[in-house]
Formats: sequence, structure tokens, C-alpha cells
Amino acid sequence: MKIFVSQKKILKYICSILLVSFFLTPLYAMDSIRGLDGNIEAQIDATKNARLHSNMGNIYFSQKNYINALKEYEIAYNLAYNTQAGGSYLYNIARCYYALGNYSASKNAVLGSIKKDCINITYYQLLVDCYIKLNIAEEELKNYIKQTDNPYNRIVAGLIYLKTNRKMQAKATFDDFVATHPNMLITQDIKAILNKI
Repeated sequence: MKIFVSQKKILKYICSILLVSFFLTPLYAMDSIRGLDGNIEAQIDATKNARLHSNMGNIYFSQKNYINALKEYEIAYNLAYNTQAGGSYLYNIARCYYALGNYSASKNAVLGSIKKDCINITYYQLLVDCYIKLNIAEEELKNYIKQTDNPYNRIVAGLIYLKTNRKMQAKATFDDFVATHPNMLITQDIKAILNKI
């Protein structure tokens, strides 16, 4: 009988410890966000940290240290993938993959950046460079010509023509784009390309 009572007391003791720890946990959690001086520490700003990592990536990229640049850009993207800057971070990731010779990964990253920001002409230029390196430019050109519902497809088609030394087709494609879409933001970039042809 005494053994049964002592087990009952142990069970009550364990339950009381669990109950007390359950109610004190939020108080300890509050203390954990306080600094040593007792003041509440600042919250982490993911967007600001993303910019810092992107800047580090820029430094590494300028030093041709593409592996470390890639790591920094990936951190930046993971911190701010759902922001407007996410497209820029993906483009930087694509540049690193391109510099490292991984054209397939570069293509995938730059396609992601275009989905986030479709008005940056440099994204399309890198995409076409990837198509050329992967020897799929002609195949992709046929697909872009067929898909007439998206005006940006004309830009890619024109860039493929231009980068494969078919300047007359590039000029005609870009002229058509400018005439059809004079008010799009990217049209100014297309006009600048036309002036160089």
C-alpha cells in the first residue's frame, strides 16, 4: 500500500513540475529576446539583411569569386524571395551560374527572375546567352515566334536573331515590337538596341 501512495505522490510531483514549467515558459521566452542589459533587442530585418548579403555577393562577383558570390546571392534571395528585389537576386544567381559554366542552372534562375520582373532587358539578354551556350537557341526561337500572346516573346526572338548575327530579322522584330507596344517601359530599351543595329 505504501508503494502505491509513493507512486501517487511522485505522479503529483511530476504533474506539478510540468504545470509550473508550462506556465513559466512564456516568461522565459520573453527574457530570451532581451539583451544582457535587460532591453529588448531589435528584431531581424530580413530585407535589410538580404541587401547586405547581396552587397557581399557583388564584392565576391567583382573579384571573380563566383562560388562565394553565389552563396551570398542565394542567402539574399532566401531572405527576400517574396519582395520586388527577389528578381534581382535571382538574376545575380543566374550570372554566377553562367560565369561558372552551369548554363542550365543559369537559364532556370533567369527565367525565375523574368517571372518576378519582366521589364529588365538584361534578364532577357542573359536568357538568350544561356540558350546559345546550351545550343537550343534555334529551337527556342521557334517556340517564341509561335507564342504571339505574350509581347515579351518578341523581345527574346529579336535578341536571338541579334546574337546569332541575323541583324535584319532582329531589326524587323524590334521595329514591330516598338510599333505595337510604344507605351511599355521596356520599349525604351528596345529602341536603344535598335539604334545600335
